[in-house]
Order: sequence, then structure tokens, then C-alpha cells
Amino acid sequence: MRFWDSKPDEHLFYLSRSSWSILSICLFKLKKLNEKNINLFLPEYYCNDPIPLINHKNIKIKYYEIDEQFQPNLKSIKKISETVTPDIFLGVHYFGDPLVSNDLKNFCIKNKCWYIEDATHCLKRDKIIGAQGDFVLFSPYKHIAIPNGAILIVRSKGPSKLKTEEYSDLNINQFLKVELQKFKFKKGLIKRDAFFSVRWLFKKLILVIPNEINFFSEHYRNIYRKSLKLKYSEIEYSYKMSFLSKFLIKRYDLDEISSLRIRNQNIFREVLADKIEIHKRFDSKPLYFNHSPYILPITLKSDLQALELIEQDIPIVRWPLYPKETLDSSKKFQNIYFILLNYSINNKYFKNIFTNNENLNRIKILKSTSEECMAFEKLNFSNLNLTQSPYYGKSKAIVENKKVHFFRIMINNQQVGFFQILKRKYFNFLTLLRINRGPILLNSIKLNDRINIISKILKFGNIFNLNVLSITPDVSYFSIESIFLKSIRSIRLRFPNWKSTIIDLENSLDDLILNLKPKWRNSLRKAQKQNLIIDRSSNQSQVDLILKYYLQDIEKKKFKGVNPELIKKMAEFKSDNEKLHVFIAKKGDVEVGAILISKQFNNLTYLIGWSSDEGRKLNVNYLLLWEVIIYFKSKECKIFDLGGLIGDNHPIDFFKLGMNGNYYENSGEYLVL
Repeated sequence: MRFWDSKPDEHLFYLSRSSWSILSICLFKLKKLNEKNINLFLPEYYCNDPIPLINHKNIKIKYYEIDEQFQPNLKSIKKISETVTPDIFLGVHYFGDPLVSNDLKNFCIKNKCWYIEDATHCLKRDKIIGAQGDFVLFSPYKHIAIPNGAILIVRSKGPSKLKTEEYSDLNINQFLKVELQKFKFKKGLIKRDAFFSVRWLFKKLILVIPNEINFFSEHYRNIYRKSLKLKYSEIEYSYKMSFLSKFLIKRYDLDEISSLRIRNQNIFREVLADKIEIHKRFDSKPLYFNHSPYILPITLKSDLQALELIEQDIPIVRWPLYPKETLDSSKKFQNIYFILLNYSINNKYFKNIFTNNENLNRIKILKSTSEECMAFEKLNFSNLNLTQSPYYGKSKAIVENKKVHFFRIMINNQQVGFFQILKRKYFNFLTLLRINRGPILLNSIKLNDRINIISKILKFGNIFNLNVLSITPDVSYFSIESIFLKSIRSIRLRFPNWKSTIIDLENSLDDLILNLKPKWRNSLRKAQKQNLIIDRSSNQSQVDLILKYYLQDIEKKKFKGVNPELIKKMAEFKSDNEKLHVFIAKKGDVEVGAILISKQFNNLTYLIGWSSDEGRKLNVNYLLLWEVIIYFKSKECKIFDLGGLIGDNHPIDFFKLGMNGNYYENSGEYLVL
């Protein structure tokens, strides 16, 4: 369970629900202090589920105020602590957004109370989430399809500096088993039967049947309707994580799930922009923020408005059912509703968007020349990328023995975009067509037109005519178009999605350098002090020079890079609009580093880089990349694509991401039949 694995100074326990985690912490506190009572500080905006368990005669719950931004009110906390000594304090990372407060940490230190970091709304731990408390709670069952599952982490690096071995010495199962007898017949608890996991699995298998069947659409709509009229529920009697949960939890890719949630969040924002109001704390969040969102908080006028959205298959729910003691104080949250983000979006609401073909006839796709296609460069398409640049397509066609065809996209006789197709015939009858990161469209094109344009392009693929189309559209994974692509008759090829980051060269140099991550900026400053000489050239000899060093790197480090023959062919093009540029760094007369940049009109792409052992010590690549930015800003270039990310925490990725550019991820590659 690598996403929650404990560190050497931590201990980890697997339970059924986080309610049992909270209870075990409280009981351990009682035992450790040898006291009759302890005070547990909980936020007033909290789910009632744990309350029946922790409403123990020796555990006194005090509720502190949460403001409208879901932040703890420190004044409220301090006021309560004037009369009640806190023994345990619980803070929540609401909806996956981190709670970071040095004031809370200092409060816990001052009062010598344990700090529980409730990360049950968080998919996984990172440098912030799971790195603050004495105890950390995770609830994987809330995020992935497992019958139950909670994780309790005990940390020695929290405010209380716990001796975690004391907790680990307890047989937590035996410990809870003894205490459990006191709750066995308590109202509000149910005993899990032996077939719990079997029944859960059977239900999940049934619900795999596509949502297109109205019965199952109605099934989900009923669930959402019931959530608007919450009732106090019973909690699971068993405290153990089921065997099935332990088996399944190891088989999920949480990074993929995180991307899915972020994508769903962005899509709902886009298609419901005129119908809902995003809660203000989350409305200002970047669409690709690092932490996986749990649910999307929105503000609605009433349950009636929520029901209208539910009837359109939008998964609207209410959360939570507050503890009875906080019903009055939590009324300020009564207009807060939530959109679920954990389901694949493929329902009636979005299909209505996809099938709106009333403007389809306005769109024309015309075979053209590269010159005619690029005449629209003056329109400044911000998504013009290297693979759709004519000199790249022509070069690749020669090197790989293919043909390249260019097409203009017209709406009402006005050009709004273009794309190129690489074509190759196999066995004299089968034709494979390839569109890589196209089409290129004006930013002003509306959603329906974008989808209709893609629909028309997909018709180039027709298995009955022995034309197979492979397309990696220039469509974000986090966009509604990606949902559309999943709804068509195609096979999504399981390659890693193309990911990269972009530097906006229209920002000032001062803003760009301030935006750099501190380590990257420090490395740049060190390089600037090394008296390095930077030369720029587009000469073939300089291209050959960097290729020589690049091929040596490939041989030495055994990696697969850009095809050198493709680069050689691209270097033969001499147009100012499409050209390769080499930046070489020298220490005296010795080359210590070089990078190759492709310029396609106003956009740039990082192709390859090289540095010697000495160059790496001098941080030469930092200086080279910065010199590229300075030079091309003076040439009024607008976009600098850093040329892709490798993944798996590769050092090159850390280097590129250190520039703090705009991250993007394409939707993937599709085989259209």
C-alpha cells in the first residue's frame, strides 16, 4: 500500500472505518494518562458517523467553530480551552484541500494535546497531507471501490513527539475487541455478517452494467435524492478491514484516480458554469491543483434546485449529517451542496451535449497545402505545437516513408483551424492514418463546435474502407472533449498520456524569474556566476555537434530519445518561421552544455539537451534554458513548451517542473475503427 506506507518512525494500522481509529486514539489516551476523562476537540462541521462510538462516558466532546471558508476559528478554540483543557484536537483537510496552520500546531504544543490530522477526504499522503499530526486518518473506501477500509498512522514527528513504539506495542485488535464488548448492544451499531464482502461484491458487479440502461440511471438518481434527506445511520460493528478490501486496495492506481477526479471537477465547472456557484474557497483554486479533490462544494438556493440537477444526472449530494449538538451552529452551511467526483462521466446530461449536431453542417474540412494552412498563423493559435508544424510533418514523412496531408477547418467559410495527417499503406490495401496532437483551433471556438470538429475528423477512420485512424487529439485530459472521445466507438491505447509544461513568454522577465521554484532560481544564479559563454546558431554544423554529444548520451545512459535522423531532416528547413536553434555553453574553449530548440512561428519546443560532467557541476542547463527565454522573448515569441515529462519521478521532470510553468496532460491516443 505504497501511497500510505509508514516511515521508519511511524506505525500503521488497518481498520474498517476511521470512527474506530478515533476511538482507539481516545482509549489509548485514557490508558496512557490513567485518567477517568479526556476532552476531545472536534469541528462543529463534522460527520456524525463517529459520534455513537466516541460518545463514551469517559470521552467529553467539545465542538469548535468553523468559519465559512471551512477554516478553524482560532479564537473559538482558545476560548473553549480557557475553561476546558484539550487532550486531543482533531483538524480536517476538508474535501481534499490541505489544512495548514502553524497556529493550530502551536496551540497543540502549548496545551500538550495530541493532534489528529483527519485526512479522510484525501486520496493519499504527500509532503503536506499526512505530515502534520501525531495521528493521521485515511479512509480509502471513500475514494476507491472496496467494501470498507481505514488507515491509522501514528507519527513521532507530530506536535507531541510521540514514542510510537508505545502504541505499536499494543495489540490493537485485542485492545479494540475488549472495548467493543461495551458497544455490542448499543443502539446505532450493527454487526457485520459473514457475507458482507460477498454481498458488496455482487452489488458492484451488478452495477457494472452501463448507465445507459435507464434502471441504473434511476438507481443513482434515487441515491442522490435520498442524500438530500439524510438520516442518522448506524455504523459498522466490525473494526477490522476486510480481506477483500486488503486484496483490492493494492490494485488501484491512485495517480490515475486523482487525475480522474481533477478532470471531473474541471468538466463540471465548465458545463455548469451558468447554473451553479462554486464555493468561494475552492473557486479560486487552480484547476490542476496538486491535491486530489474529494467532492466539489457548490452553493445552491434550495433542495429544489439540487433535484433539478439530479434529474439531469448530475451527482448532487448533501454532506454531512451534523452531530445533534451542532445543528444550530452549522446552519451557515445549509446551502452548501456537493458534486461527486469519483464516478466516470458518461451519462445523459453530457450525451445531450455530444449529440447536438444542429451546427454540424457549418463545419467544412478542406484538403489544402501547408502554406494555406499556416496562413492563419497571424491569428496566433496558442496551441500550435511541434508535431502539427509543417516542417515536422514533412520531415517525419520522409524519414518514416509516409505521406503527409494538410487540411483546413472552416466555419461559415472562415478558417478556424487546421491539422495534418501522416498516412502509410500496408499490404497494398490497409491504410493507417495518424493525427498527432491535432487539430489546432482558435481559442474562441465554443464547446459544441470543438466537439463537432472532432466528430468530423474522426470520420477519416473507417474500418469498412480499410482506413484505420490513430489520433492523439490536442485535447486536455481534464476537458469535456476527453469524455466525448470515450463515448465513441474507439479503442483507447494504453500508452502513457503526453504530459508537459508550458512557459508563458508574454510574462515579464521579472515575473518569470519570481515564478521559478527557489531551488531552480538558486541554481540559475550559481550558473550566472561561472563566466560561461553562450552561443546561439542555426547552422547545420552546430546541429551536428549537439547530435554528436546527444548520441553519446544515448549510448551511455541507454535511453530512447528523439530520432536523430528526424532532427537532421528538420535542420534542412531554413524558414525563419520553422527552424532549429542550438544554444551552446562554453567554459573557455570547451563545450560543457547545449540544448536544441524548435521554433514554429511564435511557439517554441524544447527538443534535446546535453551537459558534460563539468557542465552539470556548473548548472549549465539552468543558464541555457534561461538564455533561451531571454532571446526569444526579444523575438516576440509567446509559448515555450518544455518538451514532455517522462514520469516516475525522473530527474529531468524535476528540472522542467522547477520552472513552475503551466502543466497540461493530453487525453491519450485513440484507435478509431
